[in-house]
Amino acid sequence: MILNYDVIVVGGGHAGVEAALASARLNRKTLLFTLSLDNIGMMSCNPSIGGPGKSNLVAEIDVLGGEMGTHTDKYNLQLKHLNTSKGPAARITRGQADKFLYRTKMKSLLEHTENLEIMQDSVDEILVENGKVIGVKTGLGIEYQSEVVVLATGTFLKGRVVIGDVEFPAGRMGENSAEKLSDSLRANGILLERYQTATPPRIDKETVDFSVMKPLYGEEHPRYFSIYTEKKSNGIVPTWLTHTTEKTLEVTKEMLKYSPIVSGIIETHGPRHCPSLDRKVLNFPDKFDHQIFLELESIDSNELYVNGLTTAMPPFAQDAMLKSIKGLENAKIMRYGYAVEYDYAPASQLYPSLESKKLKGLFFGGQINGTSGYEEAAAQGFIAGVNAARKSIGKEPVIFDRSEGYIGVLVDDIIHKKTPEPYRVLPSRSEYRLTLRFDNGFMRLLDKAEEIGIVPKDKIDYLKKCRENVYLEIDKIKSSKILMKDANELLEKKGAAQRLTKGVQGNELLKFKEISYDDLKDILDINEYPEFVKNQIETMIKYEIFIEREREQIERFKKLESLSIPRDFNYDEVRGISNIAKSGLKDVDPMSIGEASRISGVTGNDIALLLAYLKK
Repeated sequence: MILNYDVIVVGGGHAGVEAALASARLNRKTLLFTLSLDNIGMMSCNPSIGGPGKSNLVAEIDVLGGEMGTHTDKYNLQLKHLNTSKGPAARITRGQADKFLYRTKMKSLLEHTENLEIMQDSVDEILVENGKVIGVKTGLGIEYQSEVVVLATGTFLKGRVVIGDVEFPAGRMGENSAEKLSDSLRANGILLERYQTATPPRIDKETVDFSVMKPLYGEEHPRYFSIYTEKKSNGIVPTWLTHTTEKTLEVTKEMLKYSPIVSGIIETHGPRHCPSLDRKVLNFPDKFDHQIFLELESIDSNELYVNGLTTAMPPFAQDAMLKSIKGLENAKIMRYGYAVEYDYAPASQLYPSLESKKLKGLFFGGQINGTSGYEEAAAQGFIAGVNAARKSIGKEPVIFDRSEGYIGVLVDDIIHKKTPEPYRVLPSRSEYRLTLRFDNGFMRLLDKAEEIGIVPKDKIDYLKKCRENVYLEIDKIKSSKILMKDANELLEKKGAAQRLTKGVQGNELLKFKEISYDDLKDILDINEYPEFVKNQIETMIKYEIFIEREREQIERFKKLESLSIPRDFNYDEVRGISNIAKSGLKDVDPMSIGEASRISGVTGNDIALLLAYLKK
């Protein structure tokens, strides 16, 4: 029997799920391998989706045809719109998912997706012929043929769990590691390195004193992740805020000698933006009041995730630290925290399509690329799945640049910028934060969505009309005239301190922070639109000067991106370029001057010399 597929996806986490769904939805016969059918879409750590930068990724893949946004909107305990008092670049949604429903409903979705099959087995070997992928071989000795394979292996490649001085092979607590696939990748020239990540203990809700904690509720009518979500209301299940104490600091310092970080059992780097409690004490030895958030893992479970208490300390140390925290004096641990070390493949070995430069037809997505976070994994998985599907029918890949989305920032960063710890998307990593807002994905990415072809035509046409209405209404408001008397009456009504001395155009009045689009209805003939359309009209007018400034920066960026570098270009011929720059340029093999300028070690002088040589 010949087992032949258009696309094979290895791994059933957030990257693998998005890759498999994207491929299947593009009508490619797709096979998803997972080590456990019961843990597809598992949230191994924090039960949350979203946050600065991360929400932007979720919204972007939603517009393009991804699943994470829609799924989180359906199966969450709470959603909350954050940073509402800040500028539009900072406003995002954070969701607390129901981990049980998220996982089980994602499995059901995959099972009912046309063109998609799921198989529980380990992939031990990548089959290669003349530098091209031809399939995979599993732990059961079965060979599956495909010229396109997506690796989304998460923390499972030679995974090793550590708790105190105890260590054993596992990709996640209670699950086997993938011990052989790394060897196959190395044998085919793929460089692998090691990272680690950790998770906090889970505790029994019945043993917590919530009376001394602050409950933090979600919103009944939040801004959803998916532009297509329509719900009458959303759940508002609370999380609870408490703090570590001076006793916590004292106990942790006393227990540091048992920390695998201190003892040297763990030598690899973990995510800097999610440090363990022992790492916090090492870095900030005088600070004792660290925030601790208790998050319910599922509406049908008593397990609470202790956000802020990440640690791989031995069990007795975790118990002692936990009981020093306000409200947790009698708390009982149901699952101890742990660290996991794993192999990953530095993403400098990939093209922006996420295809390997060494093995044709092999794509990488998620933590295997040295990233951290569900959202980063899902975005990479989606792009890898889309481009794998396109590769299987001879189409050119879809590429995102830094000016188009946080997806572009993520991919560009991991390919060109070396980091000493797992990469996480942050707003500070984007040069064009005001343009790449959480709320305007449909304005930026509709053409890409149409090119990819997952989103149905009726939805594309609807969003095109919405985008057209935004620009038409902005022009209409800009051309409207408002009498001084009417404008001042509205300003007074809205509590604004300033008054006008003459009539103004509608857009000038809307630039007052107290005035919203809906407020203009009192004095202008404006149309009624969906909330996400009105939000764009208002934001684009209020921040017009800053958005225009970024647009000019993007145009300069695009010019550098359009200056292509010939394939197989010999950088040794360019005199004056530093050896560090030459090494980076040869490793990455950039496709443009813009891409070359973002490679670690390449300076402005190196780019000037390269440009001069290319002009000759």
